[in-house]
This record gives sequence, C-alpha cells and structure tokens, in this order.
Amino acid sequence: MTFHRVPQLASVVIGAYNSARHIEEALESLIHQTYPHIEIIVVNDGSTDATDIVVKKWMEKRRNHPVIKDNRFVYHVLPHNIGYSGAYTTGYFLARGEFIATHAADDVSHPQRIEKQVAFLQNNLNFCLCGTALAWFNDGSFDSPYHAEFIKFGYQTIAGEYMSGGHCVCHGTLMMRGTLFDLLGGLERYPRGKMTVAEDYYFIRRYVLQGYSVDNLPEVLYYYRRYPEQRSQNGSV
Repeated sequence: MTFHRVPQLASVVIGAYNSARHIEEALESLIHQTYPHIEIIVVNDGSTDATDIVVKKWMEKRRNHPVIKDNRFVYHVLPHNIGYSGAYTTGYFLARGEFIATHAADDVSHPQRIEKQVAFLQNNLNFCLCGTALAWFNDGSFDSPYHAEFIKFGYQTIAGEYMSGGHCVCHGTLMMRGTLFDLLGGLERYPRGKMTVAEDYYFIRRYVLQGYSVDNLPEVLYYYRRYPEQRSQNGSV
C-alpha cells in the first residue's frame, strides 16, 4: 500500500545528538521560515547532555506557534545512540510531507530556504532533489560567513562529480520528494572502521547514480557552523 503524503507539506528532519548548545538556534531558524506548510521532526539520538531539556523548554516557550499548536512538531527520543544514519532515517520515516528536508541540529537556515526549495521542485517536475549554496561560519561568528567552494551547480556537472567520486551537495541543505524516499530508502549504516562520516555522501550518490536529477540553488540559504566538537571535525557518528 502506498503511503499517503500530505500535499505541499515540507517535513524538516533534524538528527540531534548532544546538541544542547545549538539546537534552539536551529529550531528558531525553522519556525521563522516564510513557507507556511512545514512540520519539524527532531530525532534525539540518545543524547547524554541537556538536549532533551532544551528541546522541551523550547516547545513550551513556543507553545502558541502554529507549528506547535497544529501538531506539526514531532519530537522522537531514541532509547540509545544509533548514529547519524539511523537517526536521520528514523526522521525520514516519521515525515508526512510531500517534501522532506534535512537540517543539522547545529546549523541555521535562511528564512526563505524552504519556500525556495519547494518552489524549485514544484516548477521542475523532472528534478527529485534540491540542495543550495551554503556558507560556513566559526561558532560565535555568524556575522562573518565564508562561502563554501565545493558546491557545484547543474545536474550534468553534479552527476559527473559523483560518478568520479566527488561530493558537491551538502546533506544539510537537501530537500527531496517524499516519494523518492519511499522508493529508495534512507541512509545506510556502515560498520565502524569501514566508514565514519561519509554516510550522507553515499546517500546522495546512490540517488544520483540511479538517475534521479538533483541541482543546487545558487543562493546561500544554509549556514554551516564549524566548531571542534562537531561530528565532521572529530569523525564521530
């Protein structure tokens, strides 16, 4: 039986592991999106810090916001840490939207990010995935971002990059059609030692190499935070 997805709804999935320091800022950037048809799904991946407390306090503080009042905020706590791939795939399974977007718990989205990605997918029915240009900033220096140079544009260029083993779509910026996830599934978990932080790369590569079109919007609509403890800096999952 085909899963019935809610038309026009954009489900934004956040995988959160020990994200107490930054997750409120990520959530604030999402509830201030200009696109109104949004649900937010936070998967707490067995955090051992105050992530649970921070999220619940934020939910109480924002209890009158339409996303909270209309039951479009899902908070799912895993009993133990299952890792990056498992947390995001869990969130994707919980997503009800026609569109599914990814967001890191320590990053920030531009207010028009979701609106512009939805518009792209609605206006380009031959595309199934959409990323964006991004800038990175050192923690505490949001006003001094640096443009990320590895992002590439145009489906042929992007497909060629992945076929040659390169990487040019940031997982945090990604939006995909929910039906594509229903067809191909989520991130794969690799044994420790064989692979650590590349699950998101192989996830995007698998979709692209099966012929599903992807492009990056040229505007900077996502801001990637850099700090010593983050997953991509220390190789943890």
